[in-house]
Amino acid sequence: MTDGTEHIEPAVVRAWVAETVRTLGEARARIDRANVFPVADADTGTNLFLTVTEGARAVGEVPDGEPVDTLLLAFARGALIGARGNSGVILSEFLRGFAGATTVADEPVGSLRVATRLEAAARSSYAAVAVPVPGTILTAADGAAVAGRLAADAGADLSGVVLAARTGAHEAMLRSPRELDVLSRAGVLDAGAFGLVLVLDALCRALGVAAGAAGTDDVATDGDVRLGPDGSLSVADGTMAPMTRGRTRGGDVTDVTASPAVQGSDAVGPVTGTVPEHAPVGIDGEFEVMLVVDGTDGTDGTDGTGTPAPSSSLADALRAALAQVGDSVVVVGEGVWQAHVHTDDPARAVQAARTAAGDARLRQVCVRHLATQVAARGLHGHVVSTPGEVPEHGVVAITSAPGLVPDLARSGAVVLLATDQAPTPGEVLRVAVDTGARRVAVLPGSEAAADVARAAGRLVGAGAGDLRGIEVLDAPTDLHVVAALAAATLGSVDDVVPLMRETLDDVRAVQVPADGALVRPALEGLLRADDEVLTVLPGRQVDPVVIDVVAAIARQRVPGIEVVVLDSGRDHADLELGAE
Repeated sequence: MTDGTEHIEPAVVRAWVAETVRTLGEARARIDRANVFPVADADTGTNLFLTVTEGARAVGEVPDGEPVDTLLLAFARGALIGARGNSGVILSEFLRGFAGATTVADEPVGSLRVATRLEAAARSSYAAVAVPVPGTILTAADGAAVAGRLAADAGADLSGVVLAARTGAHEAMLRSPRELDVLSRAGVLDAGAFGLVLVLDALCRALGVAAGAAGTDDVATDGDVRLGPDGSLSVADGTMAPMTRGRTRGGDVTDVTASPAVQGSDAVGPVTGTVPEHAPVGIDGEFEVMLVVDGTDGTDGTDGTGTPAPSSSLADALRAALAQVGDSVVVVGEGVWQAHVHTDDPARAVQAARTAAGDARLRQVCVRHLATQVAARGLHGHVVSTPGEVPEHGVVAITSAPGLVPDLARSGAVVLLATDQAPTPGEVLRVAVDTGARRVAVLPGSEAAADVARAAGRLVGAGAGDLRGIEVLDAPTDLHVVAALAAATLGSVDDVVPLMRETLDDVRAVQVPADGALVRPALEGLLRADDEVLTVLPGRQVDPVVIDVVAAIARQRVPGIEVVVLDSGRDHADLELGAE
């Protein structure tokens, strides 16, 4: 697929993108099972797959005839906006560094330029992480860059440079347990590093190169791609047993299957063929927060005046601010940034990002409860669930109340926090996909968000992961969302949606200014004699005395009623009241 001058052509880029999506899609379950760092939530393979799927969607929107750089930038930009998880964000930055390392406009992308791009990709990846850790996808990126440059300087052609880079990443992956103790204790290779090896392996195939075994030229004549010293690649899936990766003779299916353990493999860890007990792996923050900081006007990549939005200074400020409130901090992008942090305080993380962002807008703020995710995937204690098992039901909660986010996420919902602008259908679709479920119920929290969620439902299709459908429930206020999720925790997985529907039918809610003359008539119109709970959601400017008055009126009208006061985290002087 290259011409006689050994340049990457647009068709090669498109083939690379498609092959990357296919390969990661087929390997995602095995990569998920290997995921123990930084959190054992069994989603690295899925995150990488969804990240490159969004990149592929962006490439698909580029008209035929556009040059290589345009396609690479589209791949990187789509991956950045669609990035999931720590490894997905880092991979998006690797792609951005690879795409952005241009020299002369329209210069053919040959061996020397690819080596330069690989070095830029590795530098960008490292710079994006607040505290780089060896033995991860970062080390694999560096291994690829070093090996690619050595090959280019030795006179290798384009295919030789790319093959050397893939081999360098593979060798770095095999070293990962020696460099990161948590991998050694668990008996696995790094999941993110393996994902990057597969991305580079896909580039080899797009170039028509058979990626031979690391350190060998042993390529099977039947089309199999043999990646390990013995013709296999050690894939971390709970053991260090070698795994064979290849294509069928038809060439259209990539199979990643276990092979018998081979003594003398370069893989580090047990080679007995048994599955070891995983060592405990901690969680470096109760919640995962991912958000987009948009420094453009949304049209031309500038700040709206024709001036490019600030880049490295804002990224550095974001990185430093988030490092004060959590761990696993990664910030990537230029003009538009994707930020990732594990934290115990989502509202504080969002506020830190808002302060660092200045005039730039915050959007696509997604929050997951990490402990719930770990338990749901069967890795709490590292009892690995069946690969490829997909839950039937998931829940998305949309709210504009930062104070509610922790409890909504603890309930098991993926939370979309509406900040500087209303959510878009694409953002709702993203969080629905992030549940990992086939069918997702959305609790919209407002009539406007309900309309957006219904539009998101119409977008479900190819590229939406395992998602098959979205149902928008009648939850027009934050208090409806709270009540529905409280009910959901009382039933089994199969009962979640019916329980939420039943609860929502009984919830009544009003919003009033915190004025005594208005609060009493509002309560009199809201409360019924058989109500059991009154939930009060005040803005932070509401005087606590007013809340006491509300509670006293409620107990006077409905003796024995339980009054629950929640922190909205919103800076206003209104009260939201909900009875059920």
